[in-house]
Amino acid sequence: MSKILILLKAEIVRLIKYKILIFGLIVTLIWLLLLAVVQENEAKALLPQLLVFDTGLMTIILLASSYFFEKQEGTLKALFVSPISLFQLLTSKVLSTLVSAMISMILMTLVMIIFHQYWLPLPLALLIVVISTIAHVAIGYPLIFISKDFMDLLTKFTFLALFFLLPSILVSLEIIPVESLWIAFLSPMYATQYLLSGLLTPIDFNLGLIAILMLLVPSLVLFPTVVYPYFKKEVMQG
Repeated sequence: MSKILILLKAEIVRLIKYKILIFGLIVTLIWLLLLAVVQENEAKALLPQLLVFDTGLMTIILLASSYFFEKQEGTLKALFVSPISLFQLLTSKVLSTLVSAMISMILMTLVMIIFHQYWLPLPLALLIVVISTIAHVAIGYPLIFISKDFMDLLTKFTFLALFFLLPSILVSLEIIPVESLWIAFLSPMYATQYLLSGLLTPIDFNLGLIAILMLLVPSLVLFPTVVYPYFKKEVMQG
């Protein structure tokens, strides 16, 4: 555990060095200003959307930025030959992505309290953010592994983001009816949006459980079968 904490600290320092964490905080600052200036009802409608963007799209972009910077500098291979396990190294990287997402969640909650006197159930909100962020990390790594560089990743990521955003459009147009809403949860972004909206307005309990399950599936399947073995291969290759 102590090694993971040391690695986590190093990851955060590296994110600051690469200006990745700073970029993430600047984006969060924009969201905070937006939530502060709109009316309460508009803020409640915006909050799930902004958190989905933060835990989904931003997570993959920041993860990819860090990975390609490290690959360029050759630090991954150096870490692998140090007295740490691959599991500890990968865990520290997953935890570092949670730091930015959880900071954003806490800051947005404070803005809702200060400017709109609205108290979110923070423990539940953080749990949803954690599950969603880890799911998107699990999806993001395979996308990174099949990309030649960061620009290639962005091209592939654009198509993936459009696919993930499609269910929200189909649901709003009522092309996906309420009785078939679970289909939309194939998109982890929509599953996250549905759960986060439940922090503000009541949602169907059974659909909420399905949404959680659909967010857990990428992590449970992709980490042991794709992310871990390919991460090991990439690290050994430097």
